[in-house]
Amino acid sequence: MSDRDVYAVPLAQKLGYVNTHYHKSPRLDITNIDNGQVGQYDFLISTDVFEHVTPPVSRAFNNARKLLKPSGVFIFSVPYTTGGGETREHFPDLNDFKIVKRSNRYELENTTTSGEVQRFTNLTFHGGKGSTLEIRLFSLESLHREFQVAGFNEIKIYEQPCLQYGIFWGDECWSLPMSTRVVV
Repeated sequence: MSDRDVYAVPLAQKLGYVNTHYHKSPRLDITNIDNGQVGQYDFLISTDVFEHVTPPVSRAFNNARKLLKPSGVFIFSVPYTTGGGETREHFPDLNDFKIVKRSNRYELENTTTSGEVQRFTNLTFHGGKGSTLEIRLFSLESLHREFQVAGFNEIKIYEQPCLQYGIFWGDECWSLPMSTRVVV
């Protein structure tokens, strides 16, 4: 799901790998998958996508599980916090929303399911101003729960670089890679 070319190009050259996107072809909306894709994949890679998925995020975890073949592997990363706590939903009542530019800043306008209009001005974007809105910040504990509820039962966090598998990061690490699968 929207992998960087440094991963996507070599994988496509060696495997039957397709790099999908939310906003362009080939398209994959992890919150609304096509039934023809269920159980079709040996592995999924999602690098820094789920923090941008509209709520409820559990739908995305469940769909990732559905896309995989039995014993398929889900390779995953998102920014997260440690030390307890829950995932911090920045817009817990997100429903019918749009991002608008006013003067020199971006705002999120949301109409809740009850009809209340909300306006948010302190937004965090990944990829530059107005690019991809951060909707939540996960906690490590809630990530474990999301994986387990979706049916994943083997979860590994790569806290140290694993060069033989291309897992590495520089001095700044705010999103450790994880892998998970269903062991049958």
